[in-house]
Amino acid sequence: MKRLKLDKSKCLGCRLCAAVCSAYKEGEYRPSAARLAIESHYADGELVYDDHFCILCGICAKNCPVSAISLDEYLTVDHAKCIGCGTCAAKCPKKTVRLRDKKSYICDTCLGDPHCVKTCPQNALTFA
Repeated sequence: MKRLKLDKSKCLGCRLCAAVCSAYKEGEYRPSAARLAIESHYADGELVYDDHFCILCGICAKNCPVSAISLDEYLTVDHAKCIGCGTCAAKCPKKTVRLRDKKSYICDTCLGDPHCVKTCPQNALTFA
């Protein structure tokens, strides 16, 4: 299975990837609403990254009490089934599940056509 990867040596921390993710998935340019989980900040003059990419381990899907998460070719959440209990977020070893409006949100890599990868001006993101 393909998954997102970040080359930290190329990333500028511009967060354009998160802006595009939120626009495409949530209908507004708001990086805090992105399903993509790349955070950056400066510490001692150095750009530091917290990149929480799904490793497709399936722990969230296995632990969802209502089977709202499925892992086939892509990881997806059925929001009609999701009860917002947060079990998936608590169990996720990479902290990629986000809870918002009593629902779970996970990067589904735009079902194989990740807009963040196409948009990154530095080609720091890849999908392989």
